[in-house]
Amino acid sequence: MNMGDCQTRQSDEIIISSSSGEATTDITVPSSLSIFHEDILLSILSFVADTPFEMVGGDNPTCGKSSLTHTLPLVSKQFHRLTKQHDIFWENALLRLVKQEYLWEDGTKRFVFDSKCDKIRSDILKRNHNRNRRDKRTKNNQLQQQQTRAEAVQMNASSNVENLKSDNTDNTTKEETLLKQACDAIEAYPPRNHTASSSGIHQCIYKSIVNHHLRYQGPVFYMPSAIRLGSPYGLHFFEPRYRLLMSEVMAPYPVSARRGERISPMVPSLIPNNSLRHNGDDDDIKADLLNVLEQNQSLLGKYQLPSFIHAHQSPLRKNTPATIVQVRQCMVSRDGSADVYLEPIAYIWIDQVFERPGTGGLYEAQGIRMGKEASETYERWCGMAHLRMGDGRGRSQQLPIP
Repeated sequence: MNMGDCQTRQSDEIIISSSSGEATTDITVPSSLSIFHEDILLSILSFVADTPFEMVGGDNPTCGKSSLTHTLPLVSKQFHRLTKQHDIFWENALLRLVKQEYLWEDGTKRFVFDSKCDKIRSDILKRNHNRNRRDKRTKNNQLQQQQTRAEAVQMNASSNVENLKSDNTDNTTKEETLLKQACDAIEAYPPRNHTASSSGIHQCIYKSIVNHHLRYQGPVFYMPSAIRLGSPYGLHFFEPRYRLLMSEVMAPYPVSARRGERISPMVPSLIPNNSLRHNGDDDDIKADLLNVLEQNQSLLGKYQLPSFIHAHQSPLRKNTPATIVQVRQCMVSRDGSADVYLEPIAYIWIDQVFERPGTGGLYEAQGIRMGKEASETYERWCGMAHLRMGDGRGRSQQLPIP
């Protein structure tokens, strides 16, 4: 009997076709992976299931493809089912990334912070809506409500202290505690732009971190220069397109921020907020807001100040490095020109760039934030290029870091 070709189907079995004369028979051979229990397969796949933007490298760092989303589901029907139905791959990826990379730790903290802020915003809207429809209360009723709110604030404060104590005495790691806070946040108050889907809770957290933290979009100021993170510098904007840039970036902030005074962090609809009353009716919401802000002081200084993209490398296209800069001080003149004091806070790879119509040549770009290792190596390359030193490989061979 002569053996024919071996055919592999997208399933858990291997089909071998054999021919003898004119007769042809198919022999079904079970796949070697079918002997393993599903839990064992999940454990095996977790070693090779990397997620989008986890293994950033190659000539296309903004690609976003991974083995979990673009390779393993195509191996077999069983792999496709395991990768689509189980959330453990995304949970393990988040634990790895939060432990290894500060970028993902900050992203998880921002996820929790944004979720809590959305909850407070919804509470304010409900309170104002009910207040408009409510009849006038007597003084006794107001007194009783103030007492119950004060008791609720005290209970919340005591529960927060107990939670902190329990977190400290628990044997869970830092990244596990942070991920649990994110899971509790998405269950208690789903984040903005969250829609119902079949995705697991950890996959939803992962997507939210990528879309609202790793990705950054803003107007572009283009001028080749040497920039280092944490090293402030000053600029004078006089071109019409960059006057428009500064007016848009500074528009949400008070007038004092455009007159050279200190710029304070701002959270939309929360800081500043003029809808809360000062007669004690909204003390519970104020206490919740103050508690959230005190716990996230570092995030406010990093991500709640006016910012834009300074493109200081040419050409201005996909996968070119650029820098996110924050406006620390701004002085806008009567003619619209501005003297600004900027601080670089993060490097990005440009993913998309386009010219906005009707702006006189102002560009808008979207990019992916660099991790710690890539940022450090990029700064070393910039230093060598500035001193006309290097090994001849060029920036394209030095970025990103393998």
